[in-house]
Order: sequence, then C-alpha cells, then structure tokens
Amino acid sequence: MFKWFRNVAIERELSDILDRHQQVRQDASDIRNYLLWVLEQDRLGAEKFSDDALNRAEELYQQVGAGALYWMTDIAAQMVVLSEATLRGFSTNVGIELGGSATAEDIVKKVVQLP
Repeated sequence: MFKWFRNVAIERELSDILDRHQQVRQDASDIRNYLLWVLEQDRLGAEKFSDDALNRAEELYQQVGAGALYWMTDIAAQMVVLSEATLRGFSTNVGIELGGSATAEDIVKKVVQLP
C-alpha cells in the first residue's frame, strides 16, 4: 500500500514538473512573439505606445507577471552586449550562427530560444 502511495506521489510530482515546463515554454513563446510583433509594428511605422501595444503588454504582464519585465529587460541587455561586441569588431555566437544578413527577427529568435 505504501508503495502505491509513493508511486502516485511521484507521478503527481512528475506531472507538476511537466506542466510547469510547458507553462514556462508558453510564456517564453508569448514573450518572443510580443517582441517580434513590436519589431513588425516599428517596421510598419506604427504609433509608439499605442493603445493596442500597451494592451498587449498588459496582457503579457498579467500572464507572466514581473518575470515578463525582467525577461524582456534581460533580452534587451543581451542584445546591447551583442551590438557592443559587433561595434568593437568581436564576433559572437549569434553573428557566427546567423551571418551578416541576419534580420532583427532572426536575432530575437536566436536570443530568445525556447527551453
């Protein structure tokens, strides 16, 4: 009987881990998609801080919480480091893997790899 309870507990714990992993993966995907959407809006010349952009940001914040802000700030910091390295003539793994013709979208997809 004890073995059965232990197996049920282990299965529940594994299920919780897998559910959490799936949620983190979904959050990462949603953040990446938002960043790509912002790039597209910028490319189209859309109004900065439009109601639509702020509403989408609010929805993402409600979904992910402060982690969304931290995650996007971390992504921005990584991109600044990549830009600095490029300006100083250093190669980066992103530059090597994507090449000189990489778009901003390609860089976002490379920097924001899903877990």
